Amino acid sequence: MAYIGRPLNAGNLAVQSGTGDGSDTTPIATLNYATTTNGIAVYLDGVRQLAGTDYNVTSQTTLTFTTAPANGVGVDVYFLGLEVSIPTPADSSVSTAKIANNAVDETKLKDALIGDFTDVTVTASDTFLYGDATDSGNTKRDTVQGILDLAGGGAWTLIGTAVASSSASLTITGISSTYDTYACVYADIKVATDGAGPRIRLGDSSGIDTGGTDYYWCGEHVKSDSSTGSNGNAGTDEIRAGDVDCGSASGEGMGGRFFIYNPTDTTTNTILCGETIGVTNAGILQLYRFGGGRKAVIAIDRVQFYLNTGNIASGRFSVYGIAHA
Repeated sequence: MAYIGRPLNAGNLAVQSGTGDGSDTTPIATLNYATTTNGIAVYLDGVRQLAGTDYNVTSQTTLTFTTAPANGVGVDVYFLGLEVSIPTPADSSVSTAKIANNAVDETKLKDALIGDFTDVTVTASDTFLYGDATDSGNTKRDTVQGILDLAGGGAWTLIGTAVASSSASLTITGISSTYDTYACVYADIKVATDGAGPRIRLGDSSGIDTGGTDYYWCGEHVKSDSSTGSNGNAGTDEIRAGDVDCGSASGEGMGGRFFIYNPTDTTTNTILCGETIGVTNAGILQLYRFGGGRKAVIAIDRVQFYLNTGNIASGRFSVYGIAHA
């Protein structure tokens, strides 16, 4: 028994109609939707035709009958939803509201982002995404500084770095009461003049203190030739950080570190201690341990590194604040 009439639920299907002329096997020139032979239901005057026998679809939009429909016969083509091609959305047409929650997983994020990554220097204000364990793992963002604050005691915070290029001195500002201790590091120091040694001065908002008797210092050295020695000064205009007598030849240079204590204490003098190691202009390795400070109290906000003779050809000087808790 054959069924005559429109397909069940045809109201939900797209339909395209034409009329036979008794000779044309393609009475509908081009289908409105790309489809397949089994993706449509075809009726001639309401009688269902057999897919693959009575008609076929080629090139997705051409409907060809095996026998041309008779003249005046109505041709109805119903596009069945399961096999109708879904068009690609236009660029920038999909809104956030159309994307299901949690539909974009880490795989898609990696594919989208990895190719865009570049090497940069991270700053404290840069942000990152994380899953909040206290809020059902919902994605949130925080700053790099937030991680540093979470780290708590013992963290070193970079205050500043100065890079030498035939520089007379390297000065870092930003010392404050935020930290009671500051670590100062100088590395890869190349001198422009043979026999140069490292020196330190401190200062406040008015500038670097160069007073003739404002500092005192003491130190001792040991050399790779087994010689040793010590020295000091009870009233001078600088703190000696080494008797390195550094050379300017290839392979010669110096590095070191020192810690500043009580930089902004209004009742205790600012003091410091550290060590310098380097190769002298005689090709001898020398280690120098030193201590020093200001002889009067001021609120320190800067520190200067320089040489007793000539410029700093190259190298870096960095200062870090050290949290106790």
